[in-house]
Amino acid sequence: MEIARKIGIGIVMIIPGFVFGAAIWVWFGSWIAVLILEIIIAIVYYYYVIAGKPTGSTQRA
Repeated sequence: MEIARKIGIGIVMIIPGFVFGAAIWVWFGSWIAVLILEIIIAIVYYYYVIAGKPTGSTQRA
């Protein structure tokens, strides 16, 4: 995957980070819970976009 596409996906993933972070803050009122959520979102981004592990497929040109 191209680096520009990876960066674009990362920028788009900021939106769920803000929305879900705010929802967690309203529900629990805890910065620790928000931090845990943001770490989970970062792990998902790394696992699916940067590492590309779940697909397991390699594209050949």
